[in-house]
Amino acid sequence: MITFDRGNLRFSYRIAGVAIRDGKVLVQQPVAGGYCFLPGGRAELQESARETLRREMQEELHVDVTVGRLLWVVENFFEHGSKSFHELGLYFLMTFPDDSPVVDTSKTFSVQEGHHEYVFQWRALDSLDSVQVYPSFLQTALLSLPDATEHLVQIDNEGIS
Repeated sequence: MITFDRGNLRFSYRIAGVAIRDGKVLVQQPVAGGYCFLPGGRAELQESARETLRREMQEELHVDVTVGRLLWVVENFFEHGSKSFHELGLYFLMTFPDDSPVVDTSKTFSVQEGHHEYVFQWRALDSLDSVQVYPSFLQTALLSLPDATEHLVQIDNEGIS
């Protein structure tokens, strides 16, 4: 994983997927926490961003995704626990095969990753303002996807709770 620490600072290179279906977006949420984020993960050295997203979705949801166009390049700054994070994130459109169980927007999916348990669920786009979504720009940006790739600098001062 492309992550390194310096004292209480952590840098990571994260790739995320935006899957939208029936007016809903697929989000991931820690069982122990009340916030959501888009599915994906950290890239490995010598692995392209598209390969990272395909690998992460295969590992987490056991499905082969089609990776679409790049929506956002995000420099994301936030606090979590006792660490200050500097995350470089690439956000791609992605789609699931029609015969995949993941496309059932009424279901949730649980995943265990090491010591962490996550729930994947489809959330209505028009209800994202009622949940904590990180990075927080996604609460409104997912309602109207950009026509061309956008570069954003996101600072979430409140930190992730």
